[in-house]
Amino acid sequence: MNLPRLAASSAILSLFFGVSGALAQSAEPASPAVERPSGPAPLVVYFNAGSASIRDEDRTVLDQASRAFSEGKPLVMILTGSADRVGPPDRNLTLSQRRASAVLHALLDRGIPADRFQILAKGETELVVPTQENVAESENRRVEITWR
Repeated sequence: MNLPRLAASSAILSLFFGVSGALAQSAEPASPAVERPSGPAPLVVYFNAGSASIRDEDRTVLDQASRAFSEGKPLVMILTGSADRVGPPDRNLTLSQRRASAVLHALLDRGIPADRFQILAKGETELVVPTQENVAESENRRVEITWR
């Protein structure tokens, strides 16, 4: 893997609403021993290849996330977007950001305050199902909702 591709594929974007209002980029990979945030069990919204549109069958997941927030009032809902390894890493990073933003807007529409979100876009890094480059994997086209 060449250096620009490695740098692009290891980039992680974070967006904090109500804190900085700006997009910050870090090239440091997350620690492999990341502790799961407390709160309800993680929820996952899946996406079709190359798409950031929420599928009809995943709208119930958004309803679950909204109920979990209403019942537990977690401090932060973390939306982590990912993509499979089809296409260039920079495009996949952007796609994972668009997916996380789509979930964010759907949850905002359900009444959750904007200051309760953190968005991470991982592109094709830290895949649930590791694959070779240009291998489509539906499990990696997702936004995971966790809590803190």
